[in-house]
Amino acid sequence: MKAFLQKYKWTIIKSIIILAALVVIAIGTFFILKACGFTTKEDYLALRDKIGNNIWFWIIIGLLQIVQVIFIPVTNQIITVPCALVFNNELWKVWITSWVSIWIATLILYWIGRAGGRVVLKWILNDEEQVERCTHWLNRGWIFYPICMLLPLPDDIITTLAGTGKMNFWFVLMCSFLTRGIDTACSVYGFGYLARFWWGWIILAAGILFLFTMTFLLWLYDKKRKEKEIAQEQK
Repeated sequence: MKAFLQKYKWTIIKSIIILAALVVIAIGTFFILKACGFTTKEDYLALRDKIGNNIWFWIIIGLLQIVQVIFIPVTNQIITVPCALVFNNELWKVWITSWVSIWIATLILYWIGRAGGRVVLKWILNDEEQVERCTHWLNRGWIFYPICMLLPLPDDIITTLAGTGKMNFWFVLMCSFLTRGIDTACSVYGFGYLARFWWGWIILAAGILFLFTMTFLLWLYDKKRKEKEIAQEQK
């Protein structure tokens, strides 16, 4: 253990610095949103009364969602849930706005990772070979990207890592579009709504089964593709 810590001392220190910077940015952004009056049900009631339930209100909500996802890459509940409580009779507006804005923010994070992720990795690892190994490993994780985006994980960070690994943009675009739709629907309408009905449990079970089946089929496809490539190289 001592040898490991001595070998990777600066890598660990740099990783802690990056993590601390992200935490400071996230906490700072939250308190800025709170100070500006954008975090509670009462805040959005006041904003609706001031601006009205019009297109400009929903544009502001969408922009707030984008800021929140980029700078607080842990949860999308800070804006979505209070809005859902205010517009409980117009949840479709909250859902569509959250879906589109969070999807846009996810794509922005992908390009942030693609543009700067390798630079950060190089600074942390200080070894080009290890950087290549990490980016290759991240790229191979494309099979698990859809399921990771729906599990209770910091999916915005996962997308940034997908950009760092240079996953196919069109694959990320389509997966993030579908998974953000499902994720925001759960946030807006709530797991509890489906859980109240027997058919709701069937939908939830079918969705989970479909997700794991697709992940398994993608894994099989990738495995066969690699075996075929190896066989062709050996000829």
